[in-house]
Amino acid sequence: MEKNKISNFLTPDISYLLGLITGRGEIQYTKDVKKIIIDFEYKSMTAKALTKAFDQKLHIQTSLDPVIIRLQNMGINTQKVVSDKKISIALKWEQEDISWLFIKYLINDTRFSYHDFEIPSTIFEATDVNKKEFLRGIADVTGYVRYSNYQQFASNLPKRYRVYIEISNRNWLLPAQICQLQQGLGVATQTINYGHPNLRDPKNKKGGTFWAKEHQIKIFAEDFDTIGFYISHKNEALRELADNNKKNFIDRQLLCDGTISRRTTKPSHPDEKHSKLPKVIKEKHFDSFKEICKCAGCYLQT
Repeated sequence: MEKNKISNFLTPDISYLLGLITGRGEIQYTKDVKKIIIDFEYKSMTAKALTKAFDQKLHIQTSLDPVIIRLQNMGINTQKVVSDKKISIALKWEQEDISWLFIKYLINDTRFSYHDFEIPSTIFEATDVNKKEFLRGIADVTGYVRYSNYQQFASNLPKRYRVYIEISNRNWLLPAQICQLQQGLGVATQTINYGHPNLRDPKNKKGGTFWAKEHQIKIFAEDFDTIGFYISHKNEALRELADNNKKNFIDRQLLCDGTISRRTTKPSHPDEKHSKLPKVIKEKHFDSFKEICKCAGCYLQT
């Protein structure tokens, strides 16, 4: 008889919530009140796909109504907070009930925000349904799918559109973990553009800390279509861009095997010793994003 595992107690609702928290959540609490704030940010009022344009604020607001119902059905006091640049969900506990303790345990109570959250180990042991719900949670708060996100090798060739998952620059471990979880579902990562000087500003032309931006996990739209979004305009844009890719490309992105097939030697950068870089990669030079993945604990390169 199989022993009980924490993953056996996961549900799609809990898995989705954990994804939201990992992507853009922050824990705030005093001895009287415990809160988790989850931000849904938008960089502009309008998002564009190929033939469609979306009012982001409106779509996020309406898409969050069923999300809030899901959380309330779990017995969690949940409210929507609307401001100019973002819409937030506020989860509130006045007592340490079982839902608070379970969530706190899963996300590791030594971490308090998306700047250092990691994927709970339980998620890697979960069913594919729960893994997919977790990734949808991550994507709903950190994913961008729009006309401007594409790969193109020449102006006379078609554009291949991508989903960008943008992770806090202070969180260097999460991108490789997301890649691992996706790979377990057969979804390939096309590349990871880490916010590192060797990758973002290799010739030091832009100066300052231009490179210290979000890490971007890039996935072709037709591959990410198997995961999708619950935020309506993101999913509509995804479908349109995925359909376009399928018409123009027959090759598929292969799953990563950890090897570096193409490497361009990059010049040394003075910011390789910058204080913004964590100890695990500080004072190291990288010619490929996969070299950073290895330092960040890539499961294929241990």
